[in-house]
Amino acid sequence: MSDLLRLSAVATLLVLLTACAPRSPLLGTPPAPQPAPAASLPAKERLVAAIAANNCLLTAANVGTVLAQAQISQEELRAITPELAAEGRAEVSGEGTIRVLTATCI
Repeated sequence: MSDLLRLSAVATLLVLLTACAPRSPLLGTPPAPQPAPAASLPAKERLVAAIAANNCLLTAANVGTVLAQAQISQEELRAITPELAAEGRAEVSGEGTIRVLTATCI
């Protein structure tokens, strides 16, 4: 499987896992979302900024928060992640997470 196809599959899996995950009262309420990046930025830049603000990782646990912060849809996430990988700005780890590569996220 190509890296871009794998990255798109991981992004889709993260979105699906979050949508199907049960909410546990033991976990309490989810953390309040951080302020969203400026809406004037392109969606790709908002996504990178939102992932960077969440410890540089997009995971099944934080995909909802990242999408809200970036103000993008699940469909946009699936389209943008392969672009970021092709540009060398994101990589998929073996655990199914997506890490952005920026000046602060090495």
